[in-house]
Amino acid sequence: MSWSEIQPLLVQGTLDTLYMVVFSTLIAVLVGLPLGVLLVLTDRGGLLANAAVSKVLGAVVNVGRSLPFIILMVALIPLTRLIAGTAIGPTAAIVPLAIGAIPFFARLVETAVREVDGGLVEAVQAMGGGTPTVVFKALLPQSLPSLVAGVTTTVIVLISYSAMAGAIGGGGLGSVALSYGYQRFETSVMLATVALLIVLVTLVQLIGDAVVRGLARHSRASGTPSGRLARLGGRRTVALGAAVVIPVGLLGYGLTAKDDDQSLTVAASPSPHAEILEYVQKHLAKKEGLDLQVKEFTDYVLPNTATESGEVDANFFQHQPYLDDFNQKKGTHIVPVANVELEPLGLYSNTVKELKGVKSGQTVALPNDSTNEGRALHLLAEHDLITLKKGVGQEATLGDIEDKKGLQFKELEAASVPRSLDDVDAAVINGNYALEAGLNPSKDALVAEDSKDNPFTNFLAVKDGQQDDPRIKKLARLLQSDEVRAFIEDKYEGAIVPSFGKVKSAK
Repeated sequence: MSWSEIQPLLVQGTLDTLYMVVFSTLIAVLVGLPLGVLLVLTDRGGLLANAAVSKVLGAVVNVGRSLPFIILMVALIPLTRLIAGTAIGPTAAIVPLAIGAIPFFARLVETAVREVDGGLVEAVQAMGGGTPTVVFKALLPQSLPSLVAGVTTTVIVLISYSAMAGAIGGGGLGSVALSYGYQRFETSVMLATVALLIVLVTLVQLIGDAVVRGLARHSRASGTPSGRLARLGGRRTVALGAAVVIPVGLLGYGLTAKDDDQSLTVAASPSPHAEILEYVQKHLAKKEGLDLQVKEFTDYVLPNTATESGEVDANFFQHQPYLDDFNQKKGTHIVPVANVELEPLGLYSNTVKELKGVKSGQTVALPNDSTNEGRALHLLAEHDLITLKKGVGQEATLGDIEDKKGLQFKELEAASVPRSLDDVDAAVINGNYALEAGLNPSKDALVAEDSKDNPFTNFLAVKDGQQDDPRIKKLARLLQSDEVRAFIEDKYEGAIVPSFGKVKSAK
């Protein structure tokens, strides 16, 4: 991509990230501050000591802190839709971001407040001060430098969380990195987003440290005990920025094949690829003396990189246009071995009942990887929902649309598109992910691809040079057997079509 194409993506991504982080931080502070103070007050020996309340508050905070953020986002989708009206976009991301940050900040508040000199609290009480006076005249003022340091740390964590939010359509720099850097193999985009995230973290840390130092000087000048706390709080380092590396950049699997000469490890997406391989594994492979191992992946990048590195022997998940694009951009040497099946791409909707119901002003979700987005755009163009520029190939992008006819588009990772159906008016969904969502292109799609002469057949693939491996040849023969054809036709009822030999009815 050229800089002129990258720049607007980065600008909008930065603005979306700032929007998400600022508002989620405000919510986290407004809720987490009183929660952290209550953790101290209700604890044993506290001013409002209450064992039951203390245990409940502690349990809530511990549960909130223990959930991995990516899981929390998915679990909160119903609540997010209830609050924000949608589960995708920057506004929707604020809900899980804030909920994830509240218990984190509450623990920081608790730690800061507990460090206040007990003698000062006793002095305020001796002068007749009640609990509110102790809190607002002693605990909060004396812990202020540490509280500011805690807010700084929370903001940095939220920047990291916001990058992860991009994985399920949250927007921001994380979404830019995933959609254009990771899925489309644009290294320059990935590097630019990581650089921007590090810059944001560094600026936040510098500002936070400056405020803490200012408070520390004031505390020392006034002779208050919080000077020591401020100095401790101000020693946060920019090394925290290392936490803001986009998770997808570190994804990997430790896959090892067995030493047995007849053991074969194949990477596959869960449905239908892994299901077909598992059928072969259970019913055909052992009879042929083949020890077939299936490793499931939920994205479209790692299966090829694992095949290239030798971590797996083969993969089964992709079509030729995607593989050609991948090999060219990643410098890999993956080649097809045997065609197996075709998964027709379809346009689905939970609100529109027929194609003519898709109208100007509505939003359509698309898979964000280069070949499947182009494939989706061609499907829309074929049915006159948009007009593409003349001569545009299979790798069409939103920039290649000549006339959107009033439609708006939301690019999402292919696996996340089915979950967006309640948040958009329509969505173009890959056949395998449609199956996982309980959708059948032959029955549920407003329109689906024609399987005749379709170039998007999915196949078994290996690293170049492994085509003649006897184990690969054996698996290829099994995948193109009458038994597998019958399994595909019976199980998927037209949602998946065999793409080898003559397709016969198994019934």
